[in-house]
Amino acid sequence: MTRYQVDSDIVMGTTARVRGTIDTIQSEVAGLMNQLTELQSTWTGEASAAFQGVVTDWRATQQRVEESISTINQALGRAGAQYQEVERGNADLFRIG
Repeated sequence: MTRYQVDSDIVMGTTARVRGTIDTIQSEVAGLMNQLTELQSTWTGEASAAFQGVVTDWRATQQRVEESISTINQALGRAGAQYQEVERGNADLFRIG
């Protein structure tokens, strides 16, 4: 038989903190992209074109990272909610009256 121990409140709390971290990362990335966009608007030539390519590649990678951490956070939220639901259901089995 498989044994496990989970504190669903900790899982749900972690989910909320991770969401906050994701929001912070997204805000910081938006600020960085604004700075890079401002630079690109003042820069022309071959080096500028190469730089724009690097920024485009970085943005694609960063978007994959955002999607991945969002997926992780969604899974944490679902797991925490399911653990809470199961625990409530099990507790209800033993309530009298």
